[in-house]
Amino acid sequence: MVPDPHVAVAGAMASEVAIMLKTRNISVVPVVDDHRTRRFLGTLSDRDLVTRCLAEGKHPWHTRADTLMRTNSPVVQPELELEGYRVRMDLDPNESHLRPTITVVDADRRVVGFISHPEQVAGIEIVWGDHA
Repeated sequence: MVPDPHVAVAGAMASEVAIMLKTRNISVVPVVDDHRTRRFLGTLSDRDLVTRCLAEGKHPWHTRADTLMRTNSPVVQPELELEGYRVRMDLDPNESHLRPTITVVDADRRVVGFISHPEQVAGIEIVWGDHA
């Protein structure tokens, strides 16, 4: 887990998030209400910026992060034992390139950590599609 990860605020423009992803050399970021409270709202990836913004003809200087983010991203609390934890990747047929991530939040849903590659964590199972 990456403690205290970089986050994007909900009102940030897609272009700002893209610059942050590039300069920090990351591909997915939790989206929060603001930098002070860091309450989790969703996740936004570089692929989301391409498919949900650019490919749909939206302008990255005028499109907010919270309109592009995914709200169904897995969330866990820090004390959760991850042995046997399943990350469900319920895919729309048009979403075949999603990458699993897990956001770690405290009891107030404040982002305290981020697991960017749960497939590399022993005990976590990634479940794709409708397979239980």
